[in-house]
Amino acid sequence: MKILTASLLLLLLPFCLAQDKIAKPISDVALTDLAFISGHNRGEYEGGIVDEHWSEPAGDSMMGMYRYIMKGKVQIYELIVIEQTAKGLVLRLWHFNPGLGAREDKSEVLNYPLVRFTTGEAVFERPDKSARITYRAVGSTVLESAIEHTGKKTEVFQYQHSPD
Repeated sequence: MKILTASLLLLLLPFCLAQDKIAKPISDVALTDLAFISGHNRGEYEGGIVDEHWSEPAGDSMMGMYRYIMKGKVQIYELIVIEQTAKGLVLRLWHFNPGLGAREDKSEVLNYPLVRFTTGEAVFERPDKSARITYRAVGSTVLESAIEHTGKKTEVFQYQHSPD
């Protein structure tokens, strides 16, 4: 009987844990559902410092900025927004070199529509499926960001998260 009870518990445990994560159809996801990203996020990546700040959702957007510092020098900046559009939420970003020289052609903003959402996790993907960005809350003090590019190693950033 103990083995049967333990086996049943092991089978049900993933289902019980999954109840904390509520999936929503993309059309029902509101900008306020992404408030878990808001705040100051700081971490380390490949020997450097990553620093990302997100505003709270307001109006029809959230605004973010990112920088990567290696050996005391900025390597890259990003301006990031998540906008509410008629087709749903879209993450848009633009990369800059030190001195704010744009890395992309000035007519090429990178667009990542929201493709999947559960409470505390948002997945954005390029329409051609060449790249994906995932934000995931890991408890209340860690925000994880994963960037996947087809044919490349996934970059995972673990930030110490502060809502301020």
